[in-house]
Amino acid sequence: MSGGPRDLDDESMLRIARSFYVVKMARYAALVVAALAIAALAASRGAPDWVPVTLAVLAVAFVAAMAVTRRRYLTARRRPPAGTSAPSPTG
Repeated sequence: MSGGPRDLDDESMLRIARSFYVVKMARYAALVVAALAIAALAASRGAPDWVPVTLAVLAVAFVAAMAVTRRRYLTARRRPPAGTSAPSPTG
């Protein structure tokens, strides 16, 4: 069985997709804040230079993951739901 459950209407599926999107974006945002906070703490405590740099790169990777997640969410919203496409021109 591909896709979602058949007993949910399109509006319900969109609400569920939005909920997953919001949770995922909140999780990434928290990871960005945590990575930057730990990087700042490491820099202030005299950790080797590579530690805060690595954590900053990790924060950038989380921001990139947020951008990809947003693009996927917006692309999926623009696609018509399965089963409601126009009939094929050949019959």
